[in-house]
Amino acid sequence: MLLLLLYVVITCVVAVVLVKLIDKFLPAKARVFVSITLWGICFGLAYLIYASVMKPIEFKQEKEARYEIAVKKMLDIKKLQSGYKSVHGKYADTFEELVKFVETGEFEIISRKDTAVIDAAKNAAFRIVVGPDGVGGFFKDEVIITKLGTVKVKDSLFKNSDRYKRLNVVKVGDFEVPVIMKTNVVPRNDMNISVFEATIDKNALLKDLDQELVKQENKVESIDEINGDKIILGSLEEVTLTGNWPKKYGNNE
Repeated sequence: MLLLLLYVVITCVVAVVLVKLIDKFLPAKARVFVSITLWGICFGLAYLIYASVMKPIEFKQEKEARYEIAVKKMLDIKKLQSGYKSVHGKYADTFEELVKFVETGEFEIISRKDTAVIDAAKNAAFRIVVGPDGVGGFFKDEVIITKLGTVKVKDSLFKNSDRYKRLNVVKVGDFEVPVIMKTNVVPRNDMNISVFEATIDKNALLKDLDQELVKQENKVESIDEINGDKIILGSLEEVTLTGNWPKKYGNNE
């Protein structure tokens, strides 16, 4: 950046010096034409250098705007998949299942209360007699769960919005980029745990931008950027809902 700015300054200085020399040594008739030509070349070079300086800046601004849209889509998918699993015990395999879940599903509203109760089995094993007032002996912790009612999934997660119907694509200008979602089962401690992964291809998301800069973007390695050629939520090998984007785009935990 600094080097390009230095080139702009040098170019302008050289052009000004040439114009001054021409004004001094050329005949009056030729002086005007040559001066105008040189000033035109000067402004043309300055514009080209300015454009080369602004190209990566404008690319970065547009890239980040598109990444923000894509990450918001991922966070909606994460929220909906988490809700689906809380009801069905596993993640949805398709976007169609998620749409149906929003439109027809319900969450239970429950209250949880921690309490201590007499551990009758342990007291009997140790031949402990608990008095009528409940004093003495062993107690154990229990959680009392009370169902209070239900709430529709749509009212809970997407009230006054139908964006859940378009979680499978990211719209950018006049084109759409697909969101690819897959599920799997990972064995952990003698249990099969449901996992899912959603991905968005960065090349498709940036396909109408400068392709040399897109290639550089795919090779970036930084904690402040989205590394690799995809935006990724979750994993098909690990039990995680982490996203591979930095927190400036949204919560990635």
